[in-house]
Amino acid sequence: MRDESTPPFRFRTPPGWPTPTAEWVELHQAAEPAPGWSPAPEIPFAPAGWRFWEPVPRSFRRFLPPAARRLRAVRWIALAVAALSLAVVVVVGALGGPGAVALVPLVAGVAVLVVGSARLGETAERTAASIRDDAATWRAAEVPVRARAASPGLDDDRALAAWEAAAWGMTSARPFATADDTTASPDRPGVPSPNRPGVPSPLRHRSRTVVAVTAGAAALLLVVGATAAVDPVVRAVQDSGQTLAVGLQDTGPDGSVPDDGAPGGGATDDAAPDAGDQEPWTSDDGTVTASFIADDETWQATCGAIDFADGCWAWQIDAECDGPAEVTVGFSDTESGDDVRTDTRTVVLTSGTPLILTEQGSEEWGGIRDVTCFTAPDQPVALTRTPLDSDDEDADGSWPDGCVDYGCAGWEVTADTSCASATVQFSVDEEVAQVTGPHDLVVTTALHAGEPVDVWAGGAWMPDEDARITRVTCG
Repeated sequence: MRDESTPPFRFRTPPGWPTPTAEWVELHQAAEPAPGWSPAPEIPFAPAGWRFWEPVPRSFRRFLPPAARRLRAVRWIALAVAALSLAVVVVVGALGGPGAVALVPLVAGVAVLVVGSARLGETAERTAASIRDDAATWRAAEVPVRARAASPGLDDDRALAAWEAAAWGMTSARPFATADDTTASPDRPGVPSPNRPGVPSPLRHRSRTVVAVTAGAAALLLVVGATAAVDPVVRAVQDSGQTLAVGLQDTGPDGSVPDDGAPGGGATDDAAPDAGDQEPWTSDDGTVTASFIADDETWQATCGAIDFADGCWAWQIDAECDGPAEVTVGFSDTESGDDVRTDTRTVVLTSGTPLILTEQGSEEWGGIRDVTCFTAPDQPVALTRTPLDSDDEDADGSWPDGCVDYGCAGWEVTADTSCASATVQFSVDEEVAQVTGPHDLVVTTALHAGEPVDVWAGGAWMPDEDARITRVTCG
């Protein structure tokens, strides 16, 4: 857990730059360096488009106004109204009823959802700008005081220069100049003017992404709802036309229509049972239970952050035992049929901490077959790991879709040995959807010796802070 004094933004050090002190970061929150500025002449300029600041989610939320919490609540209510209205449209339309009546609350819910997301993004942007401006005002008064205290034997100008150099760990440094500070001089730190316009780039980038994704999802809801509402009308018109044609062509002497399989006379196939109706699996001694995850939010926060091309299953395992355990999962094509495939995973269970197990699979039925505690653990796979930065240009394009709503912490891992189906276990601090925090999360992936692979822990934001890789085994 982070300390409550953690600043709302962390500084992303450009390549080739020294890392500034925590004091410098605290006094320069969200201040964008001027184009072409670097701490010293021998240090290269930052790459074009570099985002110098990244919000720390939990710390940043402490600075948001109460209206932000209300906007988040409004978004959830609007989403619930839209989802419920869509369900009414689909169900009533499937039964041949007037499903179009539910289009009005569906449109209203979608509109409030999009507007709420945009307003929440604007609130976050204004908060970030306020943090930046407050830091600028505080910096203008505080830096000279701290500089004189650090170098009492020097005059004010030399003390300021010494403070700047110490902040970057150098013998001498340029005075800091902000993106809109055109009056910075060698003998005075650049101080942005308060209340200037503009939004720090990390919030502008993130809020636009969230609004775009929300608008896209809302448009999809409207298309699905409208299609479901109109479809019964279209089918009714088609059926009427077909019945009339049959009547004109095949009417008997008494005016009856022969039962020869005309539209409306056939029986429909029963739909397969929902896998979410499965009863929880319980061990013989009652110390371990495994429940199938069927609700959309929890599935999206776990499986949704993993790009499983052939489908994904997820279970929550709660156990009273601590230590390594073997979990066996079976898959079949029918509810009572024999398993066509089984997977065995070695995990670590912690009493009181739920473990989310995800598995790839495209079969119709799947379930936990056995959980055996206190088995000998497999040998871990030796690998190197590098946290993935969400602001990195390469990472932006490869993030799974589920990361947008619930976040995900990512790593690039390179194993020393190959494993066709490795078990990757994470420890996640955050509460996500209907899963409490902290909790464990297990995903599977193929590892090839010497080849980097990206792995993701859904429901977290910062790798090695909000979530950690605790173990990787082969199987």
